Amino acid sequence: LIIYFLWSQCLEELKHASPQLSLLSTSPTEIRAMWMPLSSHHSRGDIMRYRIDYSSELFSVEVAGNETQVTLKNLKPSHTYQLRIAAGTQAGFGRPSEWAVHHTPNLTQVLFAPTELKVRAKMHSLHVTWQPPPNHTQITSYKLAYREVDGEEPANEENPAGDAHEIRLRKRVKHYEITGLAPDCLYEVKVWACNKQTEGYPAVWKGRTDKFTEPVRPPNSLPPLPPSNVKAQANSSTSIWLQWEKPPFSNERVVTYTIRCSPAGTRNASLISYYTSTSQEILLGALKPFTRYEIAVQSNGINMGGPFSGTVEESTLADRPSSPPTDLQLSAINSFSVLVSWRPPLEPNGIVVSYRMLYSGNLSQPDHLWTNLSHDGSVTSTEVLDLMSETRYYFKMAACTEVGVGPFSPVKDVHTPPKQYGKCKKS
Repeated sequence: LIIYFLWSQCLEELKHASPQLSLLSTSPTEIRAMWMPLSSHHSRGDIMRYRIDYSSELFSVEVAGNETQVTLKNLKPSHTYQLRIAAGTQAGFGRPSEWAVHHTPNLTQVLFAPTELKVRAKMHSLHVTWQPPPNHTQITSYKLAYREVDGEEPANEENPAGDAHEIRLRKRVKHYEITGLAPDCLYEVKVWACNKQTEGYPAVWKGRTDKFTEPVRPPNSLPPLPPSNVKAQANSSTSIWLQWEKPPFSNERVVTYTIRCSPAGTRNASLISYYTSTSQEILLGALKPFTRYEIAVQSNGINMGGPFSGTVEESTLADRPSSPPTDLQLSAINSFSVLVSWRPPLEPNGIVVSYRMLYSGNLSQPDHLWTNLSHDGSVTSTEVLDLMSETRYYFKMAACTEVGVGPFSPVKDVHTPPKQYGKCKKS
């Protein structure tokens, strides 16, 4: 009787504990269900298995207690499913979670993930290859994103994180070399297809770059001398051409060159990138616009690397701003004028030569019908005159460099007050 009472009490306590489901479709016919393990406080015993119930006909699937996800396959596209999960101990299953609703994507609209994603890891680079998804005729381009991740961090398969480096590639491209990485670090790489309407599901890889290994030096050998006559020339707003000559003489045959590149004056090691070249030139890409870089080149023999050359400096070319002016503020001075103030863009990508201001009393009008004002790049506030009283005006701003106009800021509005009429004094 005591044993039955304890068993009943354990089962009753378990009824109050259930994991929370997180749902994701990786294709129109699949749902990936994910959950966090229950703590010992909530499980009231060792979790032996999980049961996932799904669909209106209540199909069920069970997985072992050490699992934290399961993929449900052969589902209907563009169909609404209900899912729930229950944890089980030796005493049985506890109370299931609340029903979660998930709608599988439409088969005709979705872009599948690329297939055969393969990554070859080296010490400072990752070589990524893939094949098109089944419905590749809809594709207009690919996107590749990579970032360094924590070993305990689960892969985010929906969207790239904010700290990811994102690269757009042409439709015909099926490989890409990610360079400038740190040795023995964990990276996450995603590749997904795009068209003009939408972006598809990503194929995801997670792994480490090779560990740093000290080369074995033969006895009495000297490292190769550094390259000479290193020259850098800006190629675009995001790239620099670098050329150099072989060392005048060296005891060691030079087989490769290592290029070190970093923003001028930086002391942050994470901002230093390394590239490898077998020729005496290289195009350094994925750089920031209108930024000065310090560059040096090292000669590498078969078994050892030599010292770096002297540093050369070069700036990337200017570009149009990639962000709008910030902190746009509007304040009605009187019935016919508004004070507008703002701050420069966070990413001007050059010297701001002017600001373009658009305003209108009709938000639905196309941009070319808005009133267009231009202000010098040194100005950060202005008074807009000759407005109408009791009218709501909409404003947005963009910064301009010598290259072109950047994106406009989000629209803000201000309402001018009614006219102020003079009051007659009583006699």
